[in-house]
Amino acid sequence: MSFLNWPVEQTILSQRAQQTRKRLALELLDRFGRTFAGINYQLLWESSTINSQAWRLGCELYVTVYGGLIRHPKITTAGLGLIVAHETGHHLGGLPFDPDLPWLTWQGQADYWAAAIGMNKVFGPRARVMTLRGARQIFELHKDFADHLEDDEPDLCPECRHLIFMAGLDNKGMPACAKNALAMIGGKFPN
Repeated sequence: MSFLNWPVEQTILSQRAQQTRKRLALELLDRFGRTFAGINYQLLWESSTINSQAWRLGCELYVTVYGGLIRHPKITTAGLGLIVAHETGHHLGGLPFDPDLPWLTWQGQADYWAAAIGMNKVFGPRARVMTLRGARQIFELHKDFADHLEDDEPDLCPECRHLIFMAGLDNKGMPACAKNALAMIGGKFPN
């Protein structure tokens, strides 16, 4: 675990596999950067942290992806694409906002936006297949780290996040588990 209680990679890939993953990640981040020009996408390749994050500095919007996530054996381009779409959704997903960080779209809404809008803009006709694969990979990854992420994301369990991705993908309403989770942390959905 890192100092923020984020998981760190345990498996070291071969040099060739690392080079391939780094190239694919940079291509994907470039694709997102061209699609969502107002956001700065960056890769911290040397970091062993298995995470990503949306943040801002003044008016500048950022999405950072850490090397440990890129190198994780359960994550392919589909999973990484949905993760980057989720982080983009923190900036562009709209209401509801996070009760503690009011400039940031809440986790569940970022998931929904990623599946409903973000993936379509980046992957076009391949978006549905990529989202389904990515959602499964994220579900498995979150299950592995659920105990460690409890303090970081207490409001959404892996099963609920998967339901949110599926609801966004099919343009259905936000699932009850998400509404309940947001209410537990003092937030509410707009009317």
